[in-house]
Order: sequence, then structure tokens, then C-alpha cells
Amino acid sequence: MIPRFLAGWLMLFMLNSVAQPLRLSEAEHLALNQDPAAEMYLNQQQQYAAQAVAKSQLPDPMVKLGLGNLPTDSFALDQDPMTQFSIGVAQQFSRGDTLQLNAQSFEHQGEQSKLLAFNRQLELMRTLRNTWFDINFAHQAQQLIKQNQSLFKQNVDYVRSQFELGYKQSQDLIKAELQLNKFDEQIAAFAQQEQALRGRLASWLGVQAFEPLSSELPSWQDSEAYALEAQYQHYSLLSQHPKVQAAQKNIDVADNQIAIANEAYKPAFKLELAYGHRRAEEMDGSRRSDLLSGFVTMDVPLFTDKRQDQSLIAAQRGKGMKRAEKDLLINSMNGQLNGAIARYSNTHARLQRYQNTLLEQAKQNTAAVLQGYQSNSNDFARVIEAYMDELALTLEYQQLISIKYKALADLRYYQAK
Repeated sequence: MIPRFLAGWLMLFMLNSVAQPLRLSEAEHLALNQDPAAEMYLNQQQQYAAQAVAKSQLPDPMVKLGLGNLPTDSFALDQDPMTQFSIGVAQQFSRGDTLQLNAQSFEHQGEQSKLLAFNRQLELMRTLRNTWFDINFAHQAQQLIKQNQSLFKQNVDYVRSQFELGYKQSQDLIKAELQLNKFDEQIAAFAQQEQALRGRLASWLGVQAFEPLSSELPSWQDSEAYALEAQYQHYSLLSQHPKVQAAQKNIDVADNQIAIANEAYKPAFKLELAYGHRRAEEMDGSRRSDLLSGFVTMDVPLFTDKRQDQSLIAAQRGKGMKRAEKDLLINSMNGQLNGAIARYSNTHARLQRYQNTLLEQAKQNTAAVLQGYQSNSNDFARVIEAYMDELALTLEYQQLISIKYKALADLRYYQAK
């Protein structure tokens, strides 16, 4: 039996473990493990693997049983020497390497399914990360507003005390109390936004989406370094992306279709072997010999202009279409990646401006206006305006941080990370 003091320490440890905020990397791991699409792609891969085996096999052999040359006057089996029971087997052989090429097509599709499964994981992480940063901003906004509300409340207390002494007008006190209520409304609005975002996050994390989330921001220095290189052509990077490689698999399948169309110019063969048993006897009473037959049937594609030629043209045009689809995809992704890099670069520059000048100037302006109000050189409306300007800039700064990391999340999708 566990001693009481040890049980207490164990319970405290468990509570502390549960209370640990969920980190972004942990959320990604949970979402990927719980994603139902993983099972879908796994079943699809197994389906293609089974089809590759099935389509690489020869057709089932055919067995033929029959009774031939039976006289109709007596229906006797031993009357006519040509009457015979026959049993035969036939096997059809496909044209050239058609079976192997069919199997390769399904193998390409199985590989494509793996690539699409990887792309699904990348898309899921990108969406989850963007939602995570939006939640982080909404939560940080509430904390900032509460801090400013607490600081502003000190001014309200000062105005109230001055009003009671007759030094300030009641209008200042009314404005101050009104602004306190506006802070509550802002907090409620961001709380509502956070809950809505957590509801979206719950589609991947379940009830854990409503637990405390870590505000720790990820260290994506490799993505930041890539963004700062200021490139505009990213085809080398994007050619390794699973979505582009999946498009390449469509081209590989189209190549196989062209090869299969070329195999149609080769003949197909059918091999037949039959054994005939005769019941009739010779004149001397001896049994007639049984008969063994063998046939090789071959079709000869002589008139190819309406079938084989057209099938080959269709396969070639199909490859051209798939190649164009891949080019369109990689061009589109290149443009989207440039957009993500531009968002990061512009946001990074704006953050520097906020850090170096705007936030400090807003604080200095608030302090100067407040000092002027206390010395009766400013009215209280300017105090409220200064506080709200400083709060607005601080919220914009936090939002820019969110935008910056969302841009990096998009960039990491294209980096397949």
C-alpha cells in the first residue's frame, strides 16, 4: 500500500503534469495521430498494391469439355470412329509487356497515395499552426487589455478622489468609468474570438483544444533565413514538395499508358491443348487410339489506323495534359510561396519599426498627457485618447507577431516541414 505522503506527492505531480500548457509541437503530434485521413490513405495504398499484383497476372486458364461427332441416327458412342469425348485447356497471353506495365501503373498510384498522405499532413499542420497563432493573439490581447484596464483604473481612482475634493469635474469621472466598461467589452470580444478559434482547433485535438495552450513561439530559424534570401524562383525547392511529386506520378502513369498503347501493336497469343477419347473399335476389335490436339491462335494487328494509332495519340495527349497540370501547379505554388515570403518580410520590417519607435513613443505620449492632465494643462479626453492609442499600437504589434508566424507557417508548408 502506498504511504499517504507518497500518494500526496504523486497526486501533486499528476496535477502539475496535467496543468502544463499544451505546446504547439505536442498539438501537431496529437492532430496527426488522430487524423482520420491517415487511415484513408493507408487503405488506398493497400488497394493499389493489391491491384498491382492482380493486374500483373495472366488471365485464368479456360477448360473445355465436350462430346464431338456423335451420330444422330443412333446417338451411340461407339458407332462412329470420329465420335470422341474431349477435354481441353486454353491460356490467353497478353500483348508484350502489357501485364508488367499495368502493374507499374498501380505501383505509381500507390506511391502517389503516399505523397498525397504526406501533403495532407503538411496541410493539416499549416492550418493548425495558423489557428494556433490566431488563438495566441486573441489570448494575448485579452491579457494586454486587462493590464491596461488595471493601469487605467488607477487613473479612475485618482479622478474620483479629485472629484470628491472638488478639483475635477463630474464629466471626467463619467468618461473614466465609461472607458473602463469599454475595456470589459474589448476583453469579451477577444474572448469570444478565442473560443470560436478553439472550437475550430477541437476538430483536430478534441477536448484538449480547450485546455491551456502554451504561448511559447516556435524557433523556425531555417524558414526565416530562407525568407530573407529574397529569391523569386523556388522551383528547385518546390520540385521536392510531395504535392508536386504526386503530380509527377500522374505523368509516370501517363508514360505507362503510352507504353501500353505501343504494346497494342504486338500480337496476342492463345495456346490450346485438347485430349480426345474414342469409344469405337477397329475392324479387328481393338480400341481406336485417342487423339491429342494443340493450337496456337494469334491475332495480327494489321489495320491500326482506327484503333492502335488512336489509342496511342490519346495516351500521348493525356501525358501532355498531366505535364501541363504539373507546370500550372508548380507555378501557382511558386507564386503563393512568394506571397508568404513577402508577408513575412513586410511584417518583419514593421515589427522593427514598432519595437524601435512606435511603442516607445506611445508610452512617452501617454506619460506626458497624463502628467499634463494632473497639472490641469490637458483635459481627460486626451488622457483616454493617449491610453487607447498606446493600447491599439500594442495590440497591432501582437497581431503583427501572429501574422509573421502565420507567414512562416505557410512558408514551412512549401518547405515540407
